[in-house]
Amino acid sequence: MFQSAPLAVVLVLLAGTVARAQATAREPRQRTVTVTGNPAEPPHEVHVSDETPSVFLFGSEIRKKSVRVDTTRIRVVDTGEQSRLLMVQAVNPLGEGERHELEVEFADGKTPARAVFALVAHPSDVDAFVTVARQQPVTPACPAEVRAAVRAPEDLLLLGYMGESGVPTAEIPQETDDAQGLESARGVAYRGKGWLMFQVAIRNLRGPQPWVPTEATLTSKTGEKLRGRVVREEQGETPPGEAVRVLVVTEEPPAGAGRVFILEVSGADGRTLAIPRVTIPAPTKKEPKR
Repeated sequence: MFQSAPLAVVLVLLAGTVARAQATAREPRQRTVTVTGNPAEPPHEVHVSDETPSVFLFGSEIRKKSVRVDTTRIRVVDTGEQSRLLMVQAVNPLGEGERHELEVEFADGKTPARAVFALVAHPSDVDAFVTVARQQPVTPACPAEVRAAVRAPEDLLLLGYMGESGVPTAEIPQETDDAQGLESARGVAYRGKGWLMFQVAIRNLRGPQPWVPTEATLTSKTGEKLRGRVVREEQGETPPGEAVRVLVVTEEPPAGAGRVFILEVSGADGRTLAIPRVTIPAPTKKEPKR
């Protein structure tokens, strides 16, 4: 259940928008949409009108100053201190095929970090009230021995994460992508028994957009792809000019994949830093059976 604006405020806004919609030719709709943060998915279409405002009710607080839309075509109605409510309305009738992107950022720093909608006109209906939910990230189940925290150096060996030859490392080169507004410092690649881990500090160069790393991919020259698990040292958004320490954990690649990879770290806003020529450490020699 949403712990949102006072119920009276929501009811007043809803009653007003529905009444106005009923007085026009467009049928008012109430909808629930779920934002996933996946940049590959198109934004949810929301039907708007110049006659009837559309009210958005978010499941968590949004940054009011983060609202981005073409205000020459879409009017944003201030809802005061109600930071989970947003009301928009077309300034004039929208033309056929006319679309305007509405983007908001959530204030809690969790993923998905933002929501994007495509505002369009529809001849027969208008979205008078839209409830916005956020898809919760799926946390993969961990084996029991992983859930038990590694409390001492010897646990790495006893739990099988490190062989007797230790954990070989290799340096990750620095990379800057001005187009994406991201850069990384030199990092370290680690190789253990059945796993790889990459440690890099990534700086957000672009303002005023924050950046939250959410997923990573490792791609070999032969086309082998490994999806990585992203671990952040600090939770929340990375403000412009600041860096966040990111750990990417993957399984070991197949033997034929080679040792040179491209490491891509993507954020909730769709920006991706690709670090080419990442050389992973050579595997340790097979340990003799005892």
